[in-house]
Amino acid sequence: MLASALMRESMLLLSLVMAAAFAGCAAAPPQSYPAKPEARLALYARTKACCDDPSGFSYLPLPQHGFADAVVSRASPAFEFHSGLSPFAAFELPKTSTPYRLRVKSFFDAGRGDETSVFYPVIALLDDTFIVTRMSGLDNLRLEPALATPGGETGLALTVPVDPAMENARYLIVFTPAAVLGAAPERREADLLTPAALAWLDRRGDAAIPASPYGRLRITVAPELPAAESAHTP
Repeated sequence: MLASALMRESMLLLSLVMAAAFAGCAAAPPQSYPAKPEARLALYARTKACCDDPSGFSYLPLPQHGFADAVVSRASPAFEFHSGLSPFAAFELPKTSTPYRLRVKSFFDAGRGDETSVFYPVIALLDDTFIVTRMSGLDNLRLEPALATPGGETGLALTVPVDPAMENARYLIVFTPAAVLGAAPERREADLLTPAALAWLDRRGDAAIPASPYGRLRITVAPELPAAESAHTP
């Protein structure tokens, strides 16, 4: 399993190098955070945690079908997660009894050379008492080129199936591990820094796209197709 995870990390790095040539096709970063990665990191270094626990977060409702766009910016709240301090975006999951898929995509910000960067998203699902029920890691991310979707943009994406009958997931939090931003958080139980993620960090100097504490997100909610129907869907 570890070998498989490390292979996925290697493939992600290779894909990022290849994607560098297409990064200029991404949209320019909004004015809600600096354009240059070094200015973003300097701003991040002055960030303070907003709250003592997730019950104090503000959650944006997600649609039952469709998508919601969000920007993690200088105005976004930050929290001291197990993986360190990170600005974040928080959402209330759809109130539905049918299974669905959550897709989280973080878009590359346009730039030339080392001015291009991306918010490496990881997620936490919380129940109605704000207890974490599931988390993702860096090894769950996949490169999604702009050419893969009509009118799309290049970015990093992950997809999570949610079955309301099997788990009491009510909230979604999207953030980034502090270690990818150059910070070295204290290792704690249930940390996101898995062996695969640590291997990624050891090699991140080879990555074409630097990590950013801020970025543009799209959260998509789609119904989970039955197995038979899914098998016939192109």
